[in-house]
Amino acid sequence: MKAVELKNVTKRYGKKIILNNLSLSVDEGEFVALVGPSGCGKSTILNMIGVLESYDSGEIRIFGNAVPAINGHGATLLRRNTINYLFQSFALITDMTVQQNLLLSMQFIKVSERKKNSRIDAVLESVNMLSHKSSVVNTLSGGEQQRVALARTMLKPGKLILADEPTGALDTRSADIAFSLIQSLCKQHNKTVIMVTHSPELARRADRIIDLMTYGAS
Repeated sequence: MKAVELKNVTKRYGKKIILNNLSLSVDEGEFVALVGPSGCGKSTILNMIGVLESYDSGEIRIFGNAVPAINGHGATLLRRNTINYLFQSFALITDMTVQQNLLLSMQFIKVSERKKNSRIDAVLESVNMLSHKSSVVNTLSGGEQQRVALARTMLKPGKLILADEPTGALDTRSADIAFSLIQSLCKQHNKTVIMVTHSPELARRADRIIDLMTYGAS
């Protein structure tokens, strides 16, 4: 099954064409690296797939369904139940503890508090962060914060992960550890990953590389 399909998608900012008749697809369970020079539209593609940004023409489908209007209730449900995000900035609330951040991400999951905490313990253990459950986020290193962000994606029901330079703020060793965790956990949980990266080394470790210079970027 196709997790994501873009068919003849065009995106403009004013008079500038960012993406011109772009067509590509990603299979369910695939880990894809999206590469290309700065300004070619990599993050724009993630935003359009993530129903955060509109496009001018063409079609985008996620697990066979056309993406809804970005401001509608359907978009909210899609972002809540199907799509997860991994950001370079981690997007954690830094004055809250790790556990509080993860509980917040599970607010729409209808299970008991006990089950939520049990799942949090399990996923923190899988990213080697269980001992930091009660730590305030701003006391953690960048690599540790990215592991918490990864734990958050594992707790949510979404089958699609959109990762925008998820290791871009980390040193080489921390980036390698974080990427290995992302890759292994996503395979284990059958998540589909579309990752924007400027790192040729990390891109080569993906299942497939999509170079926008050959896929219809302007």
